[in-house]
Amino acid sequence: MTNIDSNLHCPACHNTLQPKILGCDHCGVKVEGPFRLNEFATLGAEDLHFLRIFVRCEGKVREMESALGLSYPTIRTRLSELKNKLSGDKDTVIKFEPNRTEKDKTADTGKILEQLQTGKITFKEAMNQLKRTRDKT
Repeated sequence: MTNIDSNLHCPACHNTLQPKILGCDHCGVKVEGPFRLNEFATLGAEDLHFLRIFVRCEGKVREMESALGLSYPTIRTRLSELKNKLSGDKDTVIKFEPNRTEKDKTADTGKILEQLQTGKITFKEAMNQLKRTRDKT
């Protein structure tokens, strides 16, 4: 099996390519659907290497200096940049969800609005939940 960089871009529009089919090499089952890459899968090779060294050094920046041949400030800067990349959309996890019907979405919306009306959630929380409900397909 060949490893590929998960940071591949469409040759036509240059957007990031997303997985659409997952397959089992053992039994041959294939699952198709809209999958999202987790935040680590969207990192480039250089960032992944840096992250591997971070884990091997158990987060000790001083040990990373000798492992990478970089200065303490450079490593701290790279860690900060990596933190910013990883703290993007928290909802970018590979998931499989069967197609939801409009009836399912309407039921979820009703529950959210009921929680808002009874004061169990704030307006902002309701809006976030409604957006997640709408985005699920």
